[in-house]
Amino acid sequence: MARVAGLRRALAACAHSVSALQQGFSNSLRPAAISSLVETAPSTSYAAPQTGWLRRQRASNASQLSDAAAAAAATEGSAAAAQPGTALYQIVVVTGDVRGAGSPAPAVVTLVGTEGESEQYLIGDSGEDRGFERATKKSYSLQTHYLGQLQRVHVQQLPSLSDGGGVGWFLDRIDVTGPEGRHWTFPCSAWLGRSNHPAGLDGDHERNLAPCASGVVGPPVVAHSMMEPNYRLLGAPLHVEAAATALPHPEKAAAGLKGVNRKGGGYGGEDAYFYCTNRNGITALGVADGVYMWRDKGIDAGMYSRRLMEFARHAVDLGTTDVLRVLQFAAKRLRLEGVLGSCTACVVLIDHLQGRLAAANLGDSGFLVIGRRRQERTAAAGSGGGSSRGSLEIKYRSPQQEHSFGYPYQLGHYPEADQPEDAMLTTMPLSPGDIVVLGSDGLWDNVSEEELLAEVEKDVVEGVKAPVISQRLAFLAFESSLDKGRETPYSMGASEAFDMVYSGGKSDDITVMCAVMH
Repeated sequence: MARVAGLRRALAACAHSVSALQQGFSNSLRPAAISSLVETAPSTSYAAPQTGWLRRQRASNASQLSDAAAAAAATEGSAAAAQPGTALYQIVVVTGDVRGAGSPAPAVVTLVGTEGESEQYLIGDSGEDRGFERATKKSYSLQTHYLGQLQRVHVQQLPSLSDGGGVGWFLDRIDVTGPEGRHWTFPCSAWLGRSNHPAGLDGDHERNLAPCASGVVGPPVVAHSMMEPNYRLLGAPLHVEAAATALPHPEKAAAGLKGVNRKGGGYGGEDAYFYCTNRNGITALGVADGVYMWRDKGIDAGMYSRRLMEFARHAVDLGTTDVLRVLQFAAKRLRLEGVLGSCTACVVLIDHLQGRLAAANLGDSGFLVIGRRRQERTAAAGSGGGSSRGSLEIKYRSPQQEHSFGYPYQLGHYPEADQPEDAMLTTMPLSPGDIVVLGSDGLWDNVSEEELLAEVEKDVVEGVKAPVISQRLAFLAFESSLDKGRETPYSMGASEAFDMVYSGGKSDDITVMCAVMH
């Protein structure tokens, strides 16, 4: 009961803040009668009073909108063009065409880029223009400092003044056009708050939206992401077959240490992984690579990565569908437990119903997506499936995040460690036949993209399953790591970084995860 009372007080405080903010947005216009997503509402322009670099706010309770940020959000901009020293961002908020999709509640959006983050902007807040109607687009012009490459949009639904609580809002996507006409699409296709739909499709009040992967998804198509009555982008939901293999460093293996590979999770040396499917139809996969050098300080170097993956799985089991929040939850639990060490991390969520992948990658672990070449898809569909040599291609590869060669981004217990918010977020569509491969740097340092694609293609032609694919890729990387004369991604990177000729693989713990879409 104490929790319920505390929640009611917090919602009442937020409602009071929204009431005060309402006065600062009295000129927002209600769109004309809109019956389809093709029509666009009149734009509203907001400007932040401060244009300097803003430090990321890492408050323990991200759902609390600070009074100072709200006051800054309420400053009204009168010019359609950016003022000197600022950048102009056009934001289009698209509400889906799903029963009960609209909401009278306002929302707060924050743009986060490589050069910092914007103020918190209050939208859908004033007069007759309050809230968001079903199957509409509402446009806003936001002024702030230059944000660089946009990495995510944080959107938070505020309580509705009518009932003191959030009213479910089905947000389709947010489109952003920045300086020089650069365009980003941030898909959502999910409920925020309590749904009015009879099926009771509730969601969190806030979400982190990742951008569509460059080169994978083009400019947004004006269409509804989820249509009545089945809410499906696909003819049928995806079925995901997942498996993983972890191998310890050759020296550890020679000393008798073995990889622990169980259904749903395991580890090898300082590498750790998990995979699971939750009640929301989300299959999650994660890999983390602990930093071995902590052993020199008497710290179990593998504990940090193993516990991170355990907590990430716990977040998914609880129903979390926001990939960044999965990583944030796990990192916070590690801090609370006082676990020492550091690790890289890559977490991927696959939505069966929508056929979409969302990923958060921090460091030099990572993933890639393999699928049929475009010209092969129609032929495969017409023939009932099957693949032949040369019919697959790499659709996407996550970039590595390194401060310098051999010094990847990593979560850790020390003050200088990177944060979950530093992870690179990506989202993209998936189709039956696509294969997602995750791995620690033990895979990526020893196997080139061409070698990996050739191995997967051979496995697909042979009709083998995900467990065999992960095992074969892991042993391919293991053998390559022992070959001193082999040209590997690691040897090429070292040659470039140190201006010397290197050859051979890099001995390391190796983890490979494979997920096949059916």
